[in-house]
Amino acid sequence: METVVKVKCQSKKEVLNYDPKKPKSTSIELTVPCGQNSIFYQMSGGTNLVLHTVNQEAADMFELGKDYMIVISPSVD
Repeated sequence: METVVKVKCQSKKEVLNYDPKKPKSTSIELTVPCGQNSIFYQMSGGTNLVLHTVNQEAADMFELGKDYMIVISPSVD
């Protein structure tokens, strides 16, 4: 079983890193686009996910304002 969620890239910013020996970190805020009249918005106040990554290739694939699909499913061990 899996759940597919459509999200929009709301913000993307480099996170301050005090240790110059460590890789750059990026924080990406993804929001679930739904109107204020949506039952999902009314029950949760809106839904967002924040992705923190040091993988620059992963961070580069996100563009502000673009939509993405996230697939959530149980882990297969």
